[in-house]
Amino acid sequence: MPRTAPQPPLRSPWRLVAPAAALLCWSGLALAQQDRVHTVQPGDNLYDLAQRYLDDPSQWPQLQRLNQVSHPRRLRPGSQLVIPAALARPEPAVADVLHVAGQASVRQGASQAHAAPLVVGEQVSEGAQIEVGDNGFVTLRLADGSVVRLSAGTQVRLRELRHAPAPGPAQSGLDLERGRVDATVKPLASPRSRFEVRTPRAVGGVRGTTFGVAVGSGGDLIGDVREGAIQVRSRATPTAAAGTLVRAGQGARVGSTTVVAPLLAPPDLSGVPDVLEDASLIELPLAREAGAAAWQVRIASDDAAERVVRNAVFPSPVARFPALDDGAYLLAVRAMDGQGIPGTEAVRRLVVNAHPTAPLLREPRQGSRVVGPAIELLCTEGATAVGYRFEVARDASFTDLVAQTPDLDRCQHTVRPLAPGAYVWRVAAVARDAQGERDQGPFSRPMPFQVVALPPTPSTPTLGGAGTDTLAVSWTTSPGGPWRHQLQLAHDEAFARLLDDQSLTEAAFTRPMPPPGTYHLRVRQIDADGLPGAWSEPQRLDVHARVVTSDNRPLHSSEGRPVLRGLR
Repeated sequence: MPRTAPQPPLRSPWRLVAPAAALLCWSGLALAQQDRVHTVQPGDNLYDLAQRYLDDPSQWPQLQRLNQVSHPRRLRPGSQLVIPAALARPEPAVADVLHVAGQASVRQGASQAHAAPLVVGEQVSEGAQIEVGDNGFVTLRLADGSVVRLSAGTQVRLRELRHAPAPGPAQSGLDLERGRVDATVKPLASPRSRFEVRTPRAVGGVRGTTFGVAVGSGGDLIGDVREGAIQVRSRATPTAAAGTLVRAGQGARVGSTTVVAPLLAPPDLSGVPDVLEDASLIELPLAREAGAAAWQVRIASDDAAERVVRNAVFPSPVARFPALDDGAYLLAVRAMDGQGIPGTEAVRRLVVNAHPTAPLLREPRQGSRVVGPAIELLCTEGATAVGYRFEVARDASFTDLVAQTPDLDRCQHTVRPLAPGAYVWRVAAVARDAQGERDQGPFSRPMPFQVVALPPTPSTPTLGGAGTDTLAVSWTTSPGGPWRHQLQLAHDEAFARLLDDQSLTEAAFTRPMPPPGTYHLRVRQIDADGLPGAWSEPQRLDVHARVVTSDNRPLHSSEGRPVLRGLR
């Protein structure tokens, strides 16, 4: 029986021995860092203590040898016994909530009647039920350091959370009702340790690995292994059965049958842009991989991909999420085969730079045809912007720039001169960040427009019809057509009181001679797209009355036609 001085009861059942006290000896016995010390009480014996403290009570002889106890039923009250962590029974533990994105709730306690929002820093206990919303994601850390990630749409019960200080056993069991769990499990040093994920139809067990489990249709287990291995079996199989070993690089679907398949290759992410600039939507084009039936997509705000801020499964190779704050992110994508097994993960970095948001472009509008050589660009000013930067180019990639401004105070700019041709323009807003530094947001979507030259002014019309009842007008067509022509004949110089307004295909016009009076005439040319040129110089027409005899009768020619005074 070792002789030691009595010590007060410990505050914690597991003693962490400081370096200065690392050698508390009972006849040469040393305390390991996380061993437990029990102060013997009257009536204690090794058999009862083994039942209370040991994972396997039949190991009481090891407890006897370690503590050099001569008689297991005769323990000296006040003396101390070392309970090795390697033999200790796992006790109820908690899981730490490391990260919550979107909506997630937890039910825990005896009744589990009320669901409470799950928050970072909270601890959830054995038996807790966690539900993750369709836009949510949760990361938990178990007592042994294993990390569990719960995807959007997941419902899971923490059926078992047991832990004994290392190198003692850790026992964790998750009942996955729907959704998906990804886990990085610490190697389980004790043979009595276990980590299990159960779906309604199957069980997956590991002893240290990186893997995922999802619930398929009918409650099937869909598992994939990135490191290590998992043992899967149907819940209809006897517990003693070995099941099927799924190794790294493989996946399995377990239900009425078990299918094991290699994981699909990492998807090609080269089509995803390096910088995302849309303030309202995240849209990621994905390559259509051979054998892929869906795509699992995650976006995280950290390099370890623990702080997932967007996650979903998409049936087509385009991922769409609500917009994110400006910053750097990590994109992780896995192609899923027809069994629903996610393949090998592809990752790449993303940058979101969507603020300050780009101005709305006003003039020139989409596809406008504007007359050069000076073109005025107008856009809508934002409340937080302190400047605006314009660019005009001949190509949509803005490699052939024809105009580029520094930061301007107003969202307007006149570009001159611009020769006729096709152009695109865009504008970026400039703000100040929290440190007062210049912060330029993304450019607006390019707006195409075309600079055109006005059709040339036609020649002065030639008038005919003097001494006749017909007014004939003609002019010379300008080169560069074909042109349409517009002719106006008016009572006034301002052409407000029109007598004729004609659209013509030929450079000629005839009509009955108008009543006597003064008129004004002008013509212009219009191109094939409807753009009109400048009017010709207006011409004045004076129409004379008919010639009459002394008795006020019309005078006729020898051919019987009335004699007219005609145009002047």
